[in-house]
Amino acid sequence: MPLLNMKTNRFLLSCFVLFTCLTTILAQETPQDASKTDLDFNALLAAIKHHNALLKSGEGEVVYTLGVLPFNTDIDANPDTTIITGTIAFNAENTRFDAEETPFHSQGKTTIITPSGRWEIVPHKHRKPNYSFNTEEQPQLINPFHDVDPRRWLTLRSKDLATYLRRKNFQITGREGFKNSLCYVLEAKDGDRTEKIWIAPDQGFRYLKHESQFPRPVDALDSEVPMEALWIDRTIISYQQHGEIWFPKAVFDESAWLDFKPKDPIISGQQLEIKNFKINHDIPPETFIVDIPDDAMIKVNQEKQKLSKAEFLKRYGQQ
Repeated sequence: MPLLNMKTNRFLLSCFVLFTCLTTILAQETPQDASKTDLDFNALLAAIKHHNALLKSGEGEVVYTLGVLPFNTDIDANPDTTIITGTIAFNAENTRFDAEETPFHSQGKTTIITPSGRWEIVPHKHRKPNYSFNTEEQPQLINPFHDVDPRRWLTLRSKDLATYLRRKNFQITGREGFKNSLCYVLEAKDGDRTEKIWIAPDQGFRYLKHESQFPRPVDALDSEVPMEALWIDRTIISYQQHGEIWFPKAVFDESAWLDFKPKDPIISGQQLEIKNFKINHDIPPETFIVDIPDDAMIKVNQEKQKLSKAEFLKRYGQQ
């Protein structure tokens, strides 16, 4: 065989192999093919649990915004917007959040959560700080805006993701691209409510998007608006990689009408920015210890009578 023909045949063979590989890859990534793939639901839950267990501690800055969309940072134009900035630190048992005083959130406050309860220390310019200790009203949540904690967005309805998916009887419906990741798409139905969630294996099996749709009553006085309309809650999360761990970098959450546009649409939203975060590093134990002044008076739960430091320590011990 002439040398030229041999080279031509080799080139054609290489092109055929390359075309076959590309065709196979593209076919695997299409939703139509992925929906026919038998994915192992239990293996997916196991992978989610494994990656969740890698997170031991964290510390960094957060900026949390709550209000009506689009957000308006002009406090005079939109006084209903709340912006909370601060630093958060946590380990397996404890959480500390130091909220800064801002024009959008007038009260600075330190919250320290331990297995025993929740401390809240509110400083004042012209008098002593207020100390309160709570063991009754959801003591393991930052009050009143627990969504400032990035870990909150790794869960759904206060349940870890794997538990939530199993309890709600989610089913894998296929695979779909979202934000440059090939995600597992899961769906669950409960009466009129439909939920979908997109989980990215290449980002620590975190969920990138969650949607919940359900009918909701609307203003019956408006004749052009039906008695019920479809409402959607949507959460989209981007992550930053810290070694093996993928931790939230930005969260956007919105609630809106789907199938009509009233004159004054009620569209609310939340946004969380996470900055300068350190994951799984040593946090000094004193970070989570409250240094109670000797002359402090401490409000406990809903009791009217405050306790002195000595009375508090006698009843609850050192926290």
